[in-house]
Amino acid sequence: MIDKKFQGKGFGREAVRLALEFIKTWPQGQAEYCALSYEPENTVAKALYESFGFVENGEMDGDEIVAVLKLK
Repeated sequence: MIDKKFQGKGFGREAVRLALEFIKTWPQGQAEYCALSYEPENTVAKALYESFGFVENGEMDGDEIVAVLKLK
């Protein structure tokens, strides 16, 4: 999460980029997918994650939408 006063400055995009870069070093062993979730009304998060290739898979995590990114 990015504090409201710092949103819209690219920090979230950079955080996601760096997180994915780290995940792809396979620190916990190889994985085929990376999954995350977000609140349905958070259209900004949805657009951000979609820009990295995350796709909703139809699952929910409580009240949040699950999206996955194929890593391999």
